[in-house]
Amino acid sequence: MCLSIICFWVKAQEPTNTGVEMGQLMPGKNAVYGIVPSEEGRSSFNSYKGMVKQFDVYKDENGRGNFKKINTLTFPSSFDDFTKRAGTVIADAVKNALEVTDGSTAYKQLQSGNIKSLGMFLISKEFLKGMGMMWEDENIKNNNPSTGYRVVKVNSDGKEQILFTQKINEVKRVPFGAYRLKDLVNADSVIQLIWTAKLTNTPAVFGKIYRLKNGEKSYQSVNPPSLFYSVNDTSKTFYAEEVKPGQLYRYYVVPEDFAGNQGLPSDTAYAISKSFSQIKGIANFSIKDSLKGAWLSWKALPNEGIYTGVQILKSRKSTDGFIEVATLSATDSSYFDKAILPNVTYHYQVRPLTIQVKGYTLLPAATANIAVKSQHDTPMAPQGLKVWQDSTAQVKLFWDVNPEIDQFAYYVLRGTSKDDMRIVSGALRTNTYTDSLQNLNGQSTYFYGIQLMNISQKMSGVSSPVMFKPLKVEFVPYPSGLGLRYADEAVKIFWENMIEKNDDIVGYRVFRKLRTEKEFTSLNEAPLRTTVFNDTTAAPGYDYDYAVSAVNASANQSILSPVSTITIPLTAVLAAPADLYLINKPEGIYVSWPAHNNLKLTNSIYRKSNLDKEFKLIANVETSDFYIDASAQKGALYSYRIVAKTKLGVSEPGIEKSIRRN
Repeated sequence: MCLSIICFWVKAQEPTNTGVEMGQLMPGKNAVYGIVPSEEGRSSFNSYKGMVKQFDVYKDENGRGNFKKINTLTFPSSFDDFTKRAGTVIADAVKNALEVTDGSTAYKQLQSGNIKSLGMFLISKEFLKGMGMMWEDENIKNNNPSTGYRVVKVNSDGKEQILFTQKINEVKRVPFGAYRLKDLVNADSVIQLIWTAKLTNTPAVFGKIYRLKNGEKSYQSVNPPSLFYSVNDTSKTFYAEEVKPGQLYRYYVVPEDFAGNQGLPSDTAYAISKSFSQIKGIANFSIKDSLKGAWLSWKALPNEGIYTGVQILKSRKSTDGFIEVATLSATDSSYFDKAILPNVTYHYQVRPLTIQVKGYTLLPAATANIAVKSQHDTPMAPQGLKVWQDSTAQVKLFWDVNPEIDQFAYYVLRGTSKDDMRIVSGALRTNTYTDSLQNLNGQSTYFYGIQLMNISQKMSGVSSPVMFKPLKVEFVPYPSGLGLRYADEAVKIFWENMIEKNDDIVGYRVFRKLRTEKEFTSLNEAPLRTTVFNDTTAAPGYDYDYAVSAVNASANQSILSPVSTITIPLTAVLAAPADLYLINKPEGIYVSWPAHNNLKLTNSIYRKSNLDKEFKLIANVETSDFYIDASAQKGALYSYRIVAKTKLGVSEPGIEKSIRRN
């Protein structure tokens, strides 16, 4: 098993990024190429059948109508002639593709013009030249946009026919796509790369792969070049090679048309391969008690690209609760932790981070622990105390968090004199406190203060005291018996009827908040006379807290009732189709499902072949209850399932069914 990592950058770009389609005239950077045009319903591969003797190529260099012959194309007179033109490598490859061993039999099949097994050779310059199907003009030093070419067909009786005349500036230029790395797989010392671009028409035929190996100074072109192919609206190219474990490789591809015009380089893929069993962990890890901190040190990791950093984790427990406190460079070998409390035992883990490894978890961590001795410092008195009375008639306290790390708890003090304040709270781990009016006299003025105790049980001085006189209003009884249920796309809220029990109560206010929020919000401005309220604004998928208060004739409001909570499930409004139907049709696999009448939703179609590990999204259908999968390959077994999506969220996957494409 090997490891791989992917990184990207954009290379320096050339000013042009267009190519030409493969055809009868193809101007390139170093030459102009042309392919014998087809006529009378025949492909150019069969152009020499019948009375055709040769094709003559003429050139008008200045675009003034002065054409001069520069080339003559003829069909090879024998397989030896074809070999002389195309080269031995192509000739042997043609015989292998035709499954013959002798040149005579191969030549007869070439003469037949009906060679289905030679499809890929039609994008080989050597093969096309050998067959007399392609011409090349390398003498383009004095060419200009008005330079023209003409191809003339010459029959065996000497009669000539002009097949086409075209100038260079009349050739259609097509933009290359912006190719980006789609996938990089590194397994068993083999690197596989796929680059793609979203476009429906591309001049790219070849992909020139450039590679830079560890230790090399410049990129080298890799042979043979890759080939581009199109699937729906995507142009792709694929490259794979065996690699040596432990080396760093960089790759990028340059799209190229048949004439040699090149597009912009793709992004660059970085790949590092290394055997997982050879990766070394942290060694010689130790901790020392330093001045107000813990000094961690370990043996430096090997200087290898496989390592991306060193992770420091800390916990007060030896078995769990570890949190990351720092991520260092892979070359670091020490760390000083000041964020500690004296006399508290801390457990540390130091773990090397590597590039992501499919199928493996993080490397084991080195562990150690330490307790730094107390310096007997007294904490500073808390600052910024504020006291006020909120809308629920409760006394709220807030203060600034002390900067010391050595904190155990805050304590609230209250009294009617600065010199006679006593602790009225328990140990507080936050910087807020609520004091009930039941503990206070509306006729008195109170003083509040805050103290902080540290881990060593040292207590700070009292914060600057704050005076506060509570405003106690007449008591209004609050409703009880609050009930909730979700139905008909609304939360139905009902509670005890306080109006029947208390003549002074004239209505109710309903309050709501998300479970994650701190403050309630009123849902009605005017008091309700009924004991039922429908909340149609609650969104599925959230947890809500509800409470109700009573309002008396003097507009005084009770405290909130006990809170009730409800969870509104997405399944109440969102579900995948109840069934799935699969039918083989000539154009593809016909996928359909029962229509969903309750919501405007998108049905996402997922497919998995028997070779795939996971389902993949192939279509999103919004206004129909069927989809035709035209990309299904014949003979393959596929499984399908549907997921419903709306702006509210995503449903669970629906029923799964399988079918074999025939």
